[in-house]
Amino acid sequence: MDEKAIDRAVRLEHLVHHAQRCIALHFPFDAALIAAAKHAGARWSKTHRCWYTPNAPEHLQEIFAAFKGKAWVDMNGLRKKAGTSAPAPPIPKPPRTAGAASGSKRPATSTATAQQKPTASTLSKAQEEALAAMRRKLEIGRYSPRSIPVYLGATKQLFQHFPNKHPNDIRTEDIEAFQHHLASVRKVSNSTLNQAVNAIRYYYMNVLGDERRVTFIERPRKETKLPLVLSKSEVAAVLKAPTNLKHRSMLALAYSGGLRVSELVALRPEDLLFDRGLIRIRGAKGNKDRTTLLGRSTAELLKRYVEHTQPRELLFEGQGGGSYSARSAQKVLQTAMEKAGIRKPATMHTLRHSFATHLLEQGTDLRYIQALLGHASSKTTEIYTHVSTRYLQGIVNPMDNLDAP
Repeated sequence: MDEKAIDRAVRLEHLVHHAQRCIALHFPFDAALIAAAKHAGARWSKTHRCWYTPNAPEHLQEIFAAFKGKAWVDMNGLRKKAGTSAPAPPIPKPPRTAGAASGSKRPATSTATAQQKPTASTLSKAQEEALAAMRRKLEIGRYSPRSIPVYLGATKQLFQHFPNKHPNDIRTEDIEAFQHHLASVRKVSNSTLNQAVNAIRYYYMNVLGDERRVTFIERPRKETKLPLVLSKSEVAAVLKAPTNLKHRSMLALAYSGGLRVSELVALRPEDLLFDRGLIRIRGAKGNKDRTTLLGRSTAELLKRYVEHTQPRELLFEGQGGGSYSARSAQKVLQTAMEKAGIRKPATMHTLRHSFATHLLEQGTDLRYIQALLGHASSKTTEIYTHVSTRYLQGIVNPMDNLDAP
């Protein structure tokens, strides 16, 4: 640990947040420490003015791993008993079967019973070690800080579904039973189910090196939902709605560049290339850099914003320091939608969809749109051909040719 890291301390304390036992992380504002906290899966609490994670052994391990070499982790607060300001719920133990209670051997779990039993909240030592090994593999593979928790979370759910099984003993039929539980009992979306398949396949293929176990796992059928798109007049109304300069700048930049919300909140002042009319995106989805468009009117707005706020590390900083959260950005959009009188279930990603669709309707080639959006496959970009009204507007409705009311 270097001298600078020794001078920096991260103080851990017990915290009850939304009736859940958590670990509070206290440290002075520091971009490197904030990045480490996020890497450990911590979130910012406006109520308690601190970062926090669930109070569980695996999360404590992630905290130590994230801050290793960056700061000294002070555990004294955690060694004290949790405060009595709010009751801390006990961590439920894995359910005991009738056979286990009587001391008899537990019969092999069938597919039918596996999908109905409750999920345990704790992990065995072998399961924790398996997740730690998976995290190391993902980090070596340079998976993004957003992808790693998704992969670990899905695999953790599989292990929790079979609390009495060693990860090496979970067979193909067990994985299929877990998939059935997600689809039929929890009724998760196809995208969530597909993420679980990706995570489980990664663990058994790349960590255990057992490709045969997951070769024939079924993937959910691909959904063909069309994205919600706002018209140009609706986008204009939304962008004019905020009176706050930061909020207006955020929404304008998200639409002008077709940005993902994660890309928007990670931007730095130097990523705005005013002289070229471009935005530089670093380490986007798939760990790829790209450039996208910065409109003239948006550039003028951003120049005023930068001059007024003088941002240092990040272009848009949150109230507690660090980056603006995706949830806060979504609230900014919702408020603007309400002010503009537009009642549609739009998200920040809707601005990205609208940007792409409007480009297509202006006659921009799909290949250029693909590059601006950072899509790995042209098939992803082709979805906008189904929502564009460019060609529909030239079609005469046969109803208009009928002599009927």
